Amino acid sequence: MKALKRTHIIILLLCLIPLLIGLVWFIIRYDSLPNPMGIHFGFDEKTHESIFDVIDNKIFGIYPFVAGFGLIGLLSLCGFFVRRVKPSPKVTEKGHSVMQQFVLFIVDANNIIISIYFTVWTYCIIKQEPKPMGQWGKPLAIIWLPMLLLLPICMIVLRIVFSKKRADKKLTEE
Repeated sequence: MKALKRTHIIILLLCLIPLLIGLVWFIIRYDSLPNPMGIHFGFDEKTHESIFDVIDNKIFGIYPFVAGFGLIGLLSLCGFFVRRVKPSPKVTEKGHSVMQQFVLFIVDANNIIISIYFTVWTYCIIKQEPKPMGQWGKPLAIIWLPMLLLLPICMIVLRIVFSKKRADKKLTEE
């Protein structure tokens, strides 16, 4: 279990490093950024290009960092609490471990996606070049696909674990 905990910490650090680098880069470039500047971008249906749709004071360029660090922090806190949950008497130790690892996998995967998303957003703000959503939105969708496929598989595994526990309990009662 220690190796698993170490893995989660490494993934967390790998998620935070790009945001930290972006924050340092933003601070270094802060004086040279235009004021007001584009801080959010979206798709323009008239020109079919990605454009800045929110222009505001450059201090608001800090928003992606606050949101990115905040979301990663909240998810990591959830992962911390998941590791502290005591197993229910209705669940085997192995079943509890499987559920715990599944939730931690989802937390780690979401942290990776959040890190990528906000790192790209900060890059676009610092460079003042909005990127087409399809250019980096599709890779994020590809990352989510295995997670969506794993969800039903994990539900089946958990169902099997619970049914074995119930069957063992019935045998011991008889």
